[in-house]
Amino acid sequence: MACLLLMGCPSEEKTSSTEETPVQEKSNKKVTAKDIAAIRYTDYALSDTAEEVTRDWLKFHELSKEIELLKEGDLSFFKDDITLLNGFLNDMIAEIPERLDEPSIAVRMIALKTTIFKLEGSANLERESKEALLNSIKDVLIAHTNLVFQINKKLEKDAQNITKPQ
Repeated sequence: MACLLLMGCPSEEKTSSTEETPVQEKSNKKVTAKDIAAIRYTDYALSDTAEEVTRDWLKFHELSKEIELLKEGDLSFFKDDITLLNGFLNDMIAEIPERLDEPSIAVRMIALKTTIFKLEGSANLERESKEALLNSIKDVLIAHTNLVFQINKKLEKDAQNITKPQ
């Protein structure tokens, strides 16, 4: 009987040591603000005119705040239920200011929506690698900055007074 007890103890120790490994792997996969800061992309800010035009576009500003939190490593918004994310993004698209309701901006919003869904999938997968998650984050950051850039360019073009020669 003493032999059985001694043989049972080492296997329990092995089990407990293998249980600690996934915890360590999870902590290594945690995305930090430092990891996100290392992502290379050009970040654009809204111009003064764009700020004025988008002032009442609440969903856009809420998403921009969530993007800022994402840059700090907070993925909670993007780990949300896919139906809530879809509803939020559809509302954002539906509430676009009339002055910005153009195909070039709609395409950027659809691209942003797609990358957000990709990030949601990556963030909720247990087995997703840290590198793949960072790539999904990079895609969202680039899509958001492309949307901001397109808004700025559209308003800049509208502000030009180009007269055609007669």
